[in-house]
Amino acid sequence: MHIRDNARFEITASVAVFASIAIMALETFSFPTDVKAALLFADAALSLIFVVEYIFRIATAENKRAYVTSFYGIIDLIAIFPILVHAASSARVVRLLRVLRIIRLLKIKRYDDALDRYRQALKLIVAEATLFTGVAVVFIISFAFLIYEVEHELQPDKYRNIFDSVWWAVISLTSVGYGDVYPMTIAGRLLTLAMVLTGMGIVAVPTALLASALSRVRQDEAEKADLLSNEATDIKSCDAAFPN
Repeated sequence: MHIRDNARFEITASVAVFASIAIMALETFSFPTDVKAALLFADAALSLIFVVEYIFRIATAENKRAYVTSFYGIIDLIAIFPILVHAASSARVVRLLRVLRIIRLLKIKRYDDALDRYRQALKLIVAEATLFTGVAVVFIISFAFLIYEVEHELQPDKYRNIFDSVWWAVISLTSVGYGDVYPMTIAGRLLTLAMVLTGMGIVAVPTALLASALSRVRQDEAEKADLLSNEATDIKSCDAAFPN
């Protein structure tokens, strides 16, 4: 039996992930030196657990290359990635990468079917999703240049360059509106209005497509289950009608 099929092991690994994230959160507080040292030791112990798990999975895998390049193999690699780059990177970078360990929670066995449905749904809408992603990029870049032209002269500190304008375009497209960058000219306000209205469609349509695709996948699964059930019933009926 593979260890991924062991529910207790998966729960233990998930607890280790939560503990690692909790330690990272505690490190943001001002604790005495001995407490920080204890947190560092605990994180090192958890890191060792993830490394041993990864090595054990590779050693016990029937097809080692297939495991390493698989979805679950990549997740396991992400969990130990901060350790691999520790020697070549700053401590800050390592701390940031440790957040990626939370992705390890996707390996819980009961999520397998849900993840598989999402993969199937994304395959169904890959063309539409690509189209709307391209449309969103085109709108963001276009509106960023336009807002820069109409707002830069009046607000050179807010719209310093095209990157500031892209920031405005993104928060307007998604209707977030932090309020740190906003237009003051009439032309800029009209552009913002157009951007917000456009963003409602660009964000809503892919969401509806994904929901529709997931519904289609679930319907296909239900139809397959009914077909298998009917076939099993027919076989039982035949066996009952023509006993050996």
